Amino acid sequence: MLLFSLTLLQASVACLVTGPLLWALLSLAQRRWPALAAQRSVWLVAQLVLAAVFVLPLLPDTRQLSVVPELSVPVSLAGAAPDVQLAMAGPAAGLPPTASWLALVPSAWALIYLLGVACAAWRWQRGHAMLRSLLQLAQRRRLHGMDVLEVAAPISPMLVGVWRPRLLLPAHLAQFTPEQQQLVIAHELTHARRRDPVLLLLANMLQALLWFNPAARWLAGQLAWAQELGCDRQVLAGRPPRQRQQYAAALVRQLGLQAQPLPGLAFGGGGMAERLLRMRDGQARPPAALRVLTALLLCAIGAASLALQPALAWAVAAAPASMLAAPATAPALLRNPLDSMRVTGFFGVVRELTPQGHRGIDLGARRGTPVHAAADGIASVSEDARLGKAVRIDHGAGVASLYAHLDRVTLTTGMAVTAGQAIGTVGATGLATGPHLHFEVTRDGRLQDPRQWLAGLDANATARALRMRKEQFGH
Repeated sequence: MLLFSLTLLQASVACLVTGPLLWALLSLAQRRWPALAAQRSVWLVAQLVLAAVFVLPLLPDTRQLSVVPELSVPVSLAGAAPDVQLAMAGPAAGLPPTASWLALVPSAWALIYLLGVACAAWRWQRGHAMLRSLLQLAQRRRLHGMDVLEVAAPISPMLVGVWRPRLLLPAHLAQFTPEQQQLVIAHELTHARRRDPVLLLLANMLQALLWFNPAARWLAGQLAWAQELGCDRQVLAGRPPRQRQQYAAALVRQLGLQAQPLPGLAFGGGGMAERLLRMRDGQARPPAALRVLTALLLCAIGAASLALQPALAWAVAAAPASMLAAPATAPALLRNPLDSMRVTGFFGVVRELTPQGHRGIDLGARRGTPVHAAADGIASVSEDARLGKAVRIDHGAGVASLYAHLDRVTLTTGMAVTAGQAIGTVGATGLATGPHLHFEVTRDGRLQDPRQWLAGLDANATARALRMRKEQFGH
């Protein structure tokens, strides 16, 4: 749990660092090409990039995204993890006593982060409770050939709902001219055609996820602004100057009548001065190549942020092997080393790479899949050209297990491990044709058929593995 809290803290810091980079790039691009302000895709991609920088490091099997060396967690922090066995007497292991307080920092941040998400969800729920109250007071009426909801409240005309949005209009809209009413309704219907309510919901979810990052709030505001500008552009496209003036007059009048903004897509949202200026001068769409280039630059920033986040691993200083003892008795049965077993090669089978007979079993799995200790014991770590990164665990009474071709190892020689503890991840190091786990069992130095120690291997074997064994051994 502590390792996840540390990763959460690291991902949060990376997200905070990435935010100013996105802000600087988009601010410069918008200053050079003002038309980007009305492009929803640019601001949505920026939000998704920022979310990916935060979320991807938290997912399992994503450590290979990093291109920097692993960052080892100090032993005083690892000591707080319930699933890590320390082979030492003192909890501090020679580190200053104050270092143990560092273990509280990631846990405290994890708690603060969850509270922040809960507060964001509460604010969202409170805003939508206000909308539901308005809908209960609203009355159906027909306006300009459409069924709408009308409420006697100083709000802005808006869409309510995501998948089947409804048009909610204030009663004071009757004070507008018929032409202004039609333009206002056209604005909201354009939001519906562009699926803006769906994008607004996605933006709100991302903002709640990244509540701690000011850049996330800025990007969400820019996306909402782009939605309003895009609707203005589509509604006014091809209209004469007189209707543009009517549209602008309706916006100014609406801003003077509404009391406070509500969550949703509202006609009165955004800054009035800039919208009026764009209505007067018109809005040009930026070239498609510019939008694609901007999106690629945003993705490049996100990829660099992900690649430069180091993967975290426990680095526990083990006691000398002479101070440790393997269990006195051997286990009767071993635990499966993978949570999902898929046998692709059985013990003793002769193949091109194993002309003397296969020394263990092969278990097919994706790179990065966690590998677990089959039983309690003392671990030793090695690496060579044939087995690649490997871990051998002495289980006592002469029984040992071997885990080979690992992508990474999460322990050191001399460590005491318990059954089920994660010791590394599946890989393809050494002499391997693809990602898999090579698993061996020995007793008194002699190879054993893992079928005697692991349950259910035949039921989880591939048809090819079963066929090759039957061809060579008749069973």
